[in-house]
Amino acid sequence: MSELLDFHAHILPHMDHGSRHTETATAQLSLMAKAGVGTVCATSHFYPQDILPEVFLEERQKSLQLLLRAHGKANRPEILLGAEVLICAGLENMEGLRELCVEGTDVLLLEMPFTKDDWDHSLYHTVHEILMQGIRPVLAHVDRYPPHAIEQMFDMGLYGQVNCDALSKLFKPKHLLRWMEEGKIVALGSDLHGAEEKAYTPFTKVLRTMPEQSERIMRTAHTLLKQAKRY
Repeated sequence: MSELLDFHAHILPHMDHGSRHTETATAQLSLMAKAGVGTVCATSHFYPQDILPEVFLEERQKSLQLLLRAHGKANRPEILLGAEVLICAGLENMEGLRELCVEGTDVLLLEMPFTKDDWDHSLYHTVHEILMQGIRPVLAHVDRYPPHAIEQMFDMGLYGQVNCDALSKLFKPKHLLRWMEEGKIVALGSDLHGAEEKAYTPFTKVLRTMPEQSERIMRTAHTLLKQAKRY
């Protein structure tokens, strides 16, 4: 098995509702270490209407330092800083957008709207313009959105991340399995909020019950991050 990579997790203390306290964050890292995770992308929520990128980046760095002081280097995965960026019309014009990519890369974890009415022309225009900037968007938890809408995003050249809880059930959505086979799913994530041990069970269950698919996606995720390195 390739090194385990959790592409989507909320582990930075005080950054959002995923990890409200340093104690929660250290417990989250311990859960990941127990599962054998070697790398985690810390993808705190970024809401463009609420905070400026430079303020978010400053708070994120402070949060990381708190976590590292509390947990240390032993028995924890490597932490890659990123963000779960909520899309909005005109996002492509926001200064500092590229700095919200997974650190050292041009890979941006992009959260799509949950309201059907928000999937309009302006949204597709924004996605197109982000692509034109050389940023590589990966759609967060594609299991949560209308499949036909995600298919249109895939046709534009985007890829998807799937939350493992959607794959841990006995009857798995057929469109997710098809997207995995077609290589459109490039990352697995726990989308971890909180530190209850059962919260990480879906991630480990998918690794155990879908070993071939998990291995292929892990390799793809590592390749994506390597290819998208910024120099």
